[in-house]
Amino acid sequence: MLRDKTERILAQFDRLPDDCVIPIPAAAAVLNVSERTVRCRMPGLPKVQLSIKREGCRVGDIRALVRGAAA
Repeated sequence: MLRDKTERILAQFDRLPDDCVIPIPAAAAVLNVSERTVRCRMPGLPKVQLSIKREGCRVGDIRALVRGAAA
């Protein structure tokens, strides 16, 4: 089920607004890194608390990180 959700997010990623928050597994897939890397080793990528046990990342922050890494 989680994979299906991640795949749907990836398919729509270019159309998502910058303020949209996606779960960590989807952010990791977009960035092509592990979920642990997103959670622990990316201090420049702010996390948004979705619930007590779940975090996500803003699409705009992910896009900025990708643009900065590509430059």
